[in-house]
Amino acid sequence: MADALNIDRYADAAEAASEEFGVQIAELDPISNTENVVFRLREAGTGQLYALRLHRPGYHALDTLESERTWTSALAEQGMIVPTGRRALSDAWYVRVRTPDPQGMRYAGLTTWHEGQLLGRVIGSEHGPESWAWFARFGSLLGELHRHTENWAIPAGFFRHRLDIDGLMGEAPFWGRFWESTLLDDDERALLSSARKWVTARLEELQRREAGFGLIHADPHLDNVLISGERLGLIDFDDCAFGWQAFDMAVALHSSCDHPDFPTIRDHFLAGYELQHGMPGDILQQLELFLLIRELQLVSWREARPDNPENLHKAQWMPRLVKKIERARASR
Repeated sequence: MADALNIDRYADAAEAASEEFGVQIAELDPISNTENVVFRLREAGTGQLYALRLHRPGYHALDTLESERTWTSALAEQGMIVPTGRRALSDAWYVRVRTPDPQGMRYAGLTTWHEGQLLGRVIGSEHGPESWAWFARFGSLLGELHRHTENWAIPAGFFRHRLDIDGLMGEAPFWGRFWESTLLDDDERALLSSARKWVTARLEELQRREAGFGLIHADPHLDNVLISGERLGLIDFDDCAFGWQAFDMAVALHSSCDHPDFPTIRDHFLAGYELQHGMPGDILQQLELFLLIRELQLVSWREARPDNPENLHKAQWMPRLVKKIERARASR
């Protein structure tokens, strides 16, 4: 359950947004107050469930939010289970409402609520043999996403951020200058600065080869995969971007990469992926690279969230990052 004390501050904003969408509220339940403020809303009369999301200020501009809706609508037309929006009375996808934030306003969007279970909660933390078939299905789902997207003509005016070389390793990367994090000591900053230079060189190689770059989910971890009946779907496209397809795959496998059976988990995932989409011959090397990049990104992510004590305890994550740097270098 979301932190009621914090999220209840946004109830008035949620109610104001509902009016803009022409929805009379029967129930309004707090879900989360992390990256965005999210409520589950039940519409009076129809009983239809929605996720009402109040987007964090300063993260996405309106054209970026609308582009997310454009893409997920196209995926839904292809039969995928993805978030689908409801338009406001003004026919807009998003409305601005007053909130208690210092910025004073947020964009609000209404998304149809898909019933189901999150794959991460079904699998749990062990990732033993009973989970491997799920990873194969997960790989197939991500391969289907990439296949549909490659065959989709991106319309004029479509805009999402880019997780390219600059977006990942440039002077102002999308997730922050991880090599300068205040969580690190001088030796660790030197190590991450060195890793950044090496990773940049590898990404330049991939760019020259035009390796698997396009529109990706960018955050397809296990808790963003929905089990709906007999099918799997993807939720939370808030971070979707232009990037390498292998980055998507690395994010999907990140929670398993330190498991003793990771090679088997990875191979099940890749077998499922290959049923839907081709793979480059150096996919294992690419995965090592993007697993490292994901870990580097998380340094800045942890620094920005000091309220979580685990983020400040380097002993829980820094040794893993050092191992990934060593392993990625060895995989060249």
